[in-house]
Amino acid sequence: MAQDWFDKLSIAVGVSLLGIILLVGIIQILNRYVGIPINLNWTFEVARTFLAFLTLAGLPYLFKHDSDISFLPVLQRITTRTDSFLLLRNVILLAFSVIMVWSSYLANNVTGDVGLPMIGWFKVGWGFMFLGLSFALLFVYVLIDTRDRLKVIKGEANV
Repeated sequence: MAQDWFDKLSIAVGVSLLGIILLVGIIQILNRYVGIPINLNWTFEVARTFLAFLTLAGLPYLFKHDSDISFLPVLQRITTRTDSFLLLRNVILLAFSVIMVWSSYLANNVTGDVGLPMIGWFKVGWGFMFLGLSFALLFVYVLIDTRDRLKVIKGEANV
């Protein structure tokens, strides 16, 4: 099956973030043993921030591919009506996504132009915008999944 644009974009973002984390990690290790003569305290903050971004970027991708929930195989062994149970999960995720998008918006308004302590040019608001975008995409995929599951429950289609 061909990947759609969202899969390609998600993979590109994930690989890029992982590459940055790897590069910063290598710089940190080299600094410990070689002793680079410049201040590299910022590498810890970059590694942690991009690891958080990598986690957030993966949320919509994992949900879209049914990889977001660890109890799904157990649930499928207990009952064949997993769609009904997963509707409750979708309602909770929809509410959570809306809260996170709204929270990101409010946090961006309050601290958006503040720079990170060791990387002053990197604004905290960029992180909040990324957080909001990730949860907005999660909201869209949860809506699509809910629609498809309701069709299956009504007997109109198969997921």
